Amino acid sequence: MSDYTPPVGSNYMSGWGNNHQAKETALKIDHIANKAKFGIEMLSTGLVGIDALEKELIEISSAPEPPTQVQIRSIAHRLDAHQKQLQQALERIKDMMTDIDRETDVIQKPRQNW
Repeated sequence: MSDYTPPVGSNYMSGWGNNHQAKETALKIDHIANKAKFGIEMLSTGLVGIDALEKELIEISSAPEPPTQVQIRSIAHRLDAHQKQLQQALERIKDMMTDIDRETDVIQKPRQNW
C-alpha cells in the first residue's frame, strides 16, 4: 500500500471534487464584497450632502447681510436629515457586517459531504 500524498499546489481548489466548492466560495466572497461596496456608497452619498451644506455656509458667511432665522433653520433641518442618513447607513453597514461575519463563518467551516 502506498502512502503517497500529492503535494498541495496553488490550484488545489480546482482538483477533482472541489470545483463546486471553489465556485461557491468565490460567489459568497463576491456577494460579501458587493455588500461592503453598497455600504460605502451609502456613506459617501451622505457626505456629499454635508459638503454641499458646508459650501452654502461659506457663501452665507461672506454675504453682505446676515442670514435670516429661516435660512439658519433650513440649514439645520437639512443637516439633521443628512445626519439621520449617515446614522441609517451606519446601522445598515452594521447589519451587513453581521451578515458578512455569518457568511464567512459558513465559508470557513469544513465540508461534511462530497
